[in-house]
Amino acid sequence: MVEIGSPGGMLEPGWKLRRVKGIAWRMIEDEAVLVNVRSDEVLHLNPTASYLWSRLDGERSLEEIAEAMTLEFEVEKEEALRDVMDFASRLLEKGVAEVV
Repeated sequence: MVEIGSPGGMLEPGWKLRRVKGIAWRMIEDEAVLVNVRSDEVLHLNPTASYLWSRLDGERSLEEIAEAMTLEFEVEKEEALRDVMDFASRLLEKGVAEVV
């Protein structure tokens, strides 16, 4: 998982997050590159983080994203949920995602 600061706050698995408008991003092969113009920061996401980022549409809960992740990657549901929750916390802290 990509390192994006330390997680802050407690999220719930049923929460839905979406990408913040104004964050430019593009997939390059299987990795996402995010450009936060407000903080003049570029974030490079590995394939797993890119998969999660692309599903933050405000429609799916974090738990649903974790379940989908178990089908895409060789990971158990508990580990997938921990990874999704950690990554979501980091994105919220960076200001590139928001709770719906």
